[in-house]
Amino acid sequence: MASDQEVALLDHIIVLVPHAELKDPPKWLADNFNITNGGKHADGKTENKLIVFKDGTYIELISFINDLPENRADHWWGSKAYGIIDWAFTNQIDYKSNYEALVSRLSDAQGDSSGAYSYAPPQTGGRIRPDGVKLEWAVTFPTHEGEEANNTGTTRPPNLPFYCHDITPRENRVNGGTEHPCGAVGIREVLALVDDARIGEFGCYIGAAVNSEDVGQVSGISVEVRTPHGAPGVVNLTTSTTDAGREEARQYKFVLKELKFHFGSTGGSTEITFSYPFPG
Repeated sequence: MASDQEVALLDHIIVLVPHAELKDPPKWLADNFNITNGGKHADGKTENKLIVFKDGTYIELISFINDLPENRADHWWGSKAYGIIDWAFTNQIDYKSNYEALVSRLSDAQGDSSGAYSYAPPQTGGRIRPDGVKLEWAVTFPTHEGEEANNTGTTRPPNLPFYCHDITPRENRVNGGTEHPCGAVGIREVLALVDDARIGEFGCYIGAAVNSEDVGQVSGISVEVRTPHGAPGVVNLTTSTTDAGREEARQYKFVLKELKFHFGSTGGSTEITFSYPFPG
C-alpha cells in the first residue's frame, strides 16, 4: 500500500573502491565524469569523492583510508568487496517520522510472513568537507533476522536501500560540478541481479520501502522512483541467463550491478553505463 507520503527520492549510490583509485581515479572515470572531493567521515575510517548530477542524485566513491584492515573492522561496509555496494533514498519528512512509517509499510508488505525485514532506528553521522564545512545527517538502515542472518541474529540485507536525511542543509552535502564529459544529467536506472526464487518478494519489499505502488513486471521486476530535481528513475531487478550469474544470485540473493543515466540534449554518449571494475 502507498501511504499519504510521496514516493521516496533516490539520493545516492555507494561504490567502494581501493584507496589508490579514490586518490587517483582511473582514466575511464576521470574522462567521463566531473569528480568532486568529498572529505573524511566522522569515524575517521573512510573518505569519499562525489559524482553529482543535475537531478540531485550522486554517486559516492568511498574507500577505507589506506585500505587498513582496522578501518574495515566493525564498519557496516567492512565486509564488502569493491564495487557498487549500497543505495540510499531520502524524502521530505523528518527522519524520525520516516522511520515509523517505513517500519509500518514494510511490516504490512510482509503480511503473514515472518516479518524478518525491518529497519533499525536512525543513527547520526557526518563528515567534514575539504573546505571545512561540517555536514551532519541521520541514516536509517534495513535489518533482517532469520535464516540468512549472521551469528548476531541480524544482518544488513542488500535488497533494501537505506535512508539518508540531512540535519545540515542538503545542498552542503550534495555539492559539486554537475557538468560531465559523458553528458549524463541523472541516474535513470539501478540494475540489480536477483535470485529468481526471490525476485517477486524483493520487488514487493522495495516498493514498500520507497513507498512506490508503481511496480511492474516485464522481463523482470521494475520499481519506479523519484529523484530530487529531475526525471523519475527506476530500480530494475533481473535474473541471469548464465550459470555463473545464477550462482552469484543464488549465493548473494541480490547484487547491485549497473547504473544507467539520463543524458542531456547536447553531447555525451547514450551508450555509457556505470559498473565495477571500471572499463580499461
